[in-house]
Amino acid sequence: MNGTQRQVLLTTCLTHGLIHVYELSVPALLILIQSEFGAGDFSMGRVVALYGALFGIGALPAGYLVDRFGARVLLTGCLWGASLALIGMAISPSLFWFAMCAAVMGASLSTYHPAGTALITHAIPPSGRVFALHGMAGNTGVAAASVIAGSLGALFGWRWALGLLAVPGFVVGLRALSLPQPSTHDTRSSNGAVRWLPLVLLLASAICMGMVYRGLTTFLPKFFATSYSDDLTSGAALGGALTTATLIVGLIGMYTAGRIADAGVSPAWVFLAGGAFQIPFLLSIGYAGGKVLVPLAMGVAFFHFLTQPVGNQMVAEFTPPRLRGLGYGLYFFMTFGAGAAGAVFAGWVSERVGLARTFPALAGVLVPAVVAMILLALLTGRKRERVVTPADEPGITL
Repeated sequence: MNGTQRQVLLTTCLTHGLIHVYELSVPALLILIQSEFGAGDFSMGRVVALYGALFGIGALPAGYLVDRFGARVLLTGCLWGASLALIGMAISPSLFWFAMCAAVMGASLSTYHPAGTALITHAIPPSGRVFALHGMAGNTGVAAASVIAGSLGALFGWRWALGLLAVPGFVVGLRALSLPQPSTHDTRSSNGAVRWLPLVLLLASAICMGMVYRGLTTFLPKFFATSYSDDLTSGAALGGALTTATLIVGLIGMYTAGRIADAGVSPAWVFLAGGAFQIPFLLSIGYAGGKVLVPLAMGVAFFHFLTQPVGNQMVAEFTPPRLRGLGYGLYFFMTFGAGAAGAVFAGWVSERVGLARTFPALAGVLVPAVVAMILLALLTGRKRERVVTPADEPGITL
């Protein structure tokens, strides 16, 4: 990997981690925000679903723009827009204005995944290792969000916590402006066609996986807090810390997926294993108690994030370079846009039958995803194709 490729990978990894800290800062501070605004789980689930939906919906037009204008400006706009939205959330006088600012944050964050992931595939030959490193950086942000935001909230209150989190976004945004980017002319003129059937199966499973991600990350901090503490403030910090400990296991899942895929195992079979093995762990969380809750949640995290590097790798396999941004836009639109319904669904289940029962309900959401994954594995599992990207082709430079 040359210096330019390292610069691209380092900056996209930093950005990937930070945007997930931003999107999960609200769940980490959920109890404190609810206390001030007097909002229930269903109401807060709708707030998270709103910005979560925009986080996904915006990926589709962002992918289109990446293919035409390149990723650098979109990456900077993502970070600066989200940072300004966090400041707006911090000074919101009501839940309505908080939700509106959160929606702006979601729309700003939506540009990262199609821009950052497409930039990586254009700059660096895709491999399980590259996608694992990028995914591990994002999952570090996913895991760290709970302990960072929860601890800041416990020390300074949720408003100051959100305001302080805005600062690194402005700094990393400046770094993103210095990134090189591939020639959009050469990228658009590259050959290749979309492999529609496997792509559609991948997108169908991404919806269900996204619902589980959003439901799990929204309510897991509160579930831990209420399971292990009776105090509101200390419970928020404890819930954040335990969620971080749980989600950090996802790093191991991503690393494992990258190594297995690079060893020659079909990404589709790795994807299937990750989806299927989440189900028994999610079912168990709903009926277990005490000390086993954290290990069970760690099992969910390991297998959930096992799917992330190979999912991104398959998007690169199923789309040509000239449509790579749009391919990732579709993938993350399904994962985070349609998947945002998971927060509303989990909040609805929580208010009716209890917070613990949301996790078996999310297991049920995964059943159709596993069916799609089986078909995908049978369709693509016997044949591994080398992905040709602009970084491999003569005449296409960064």
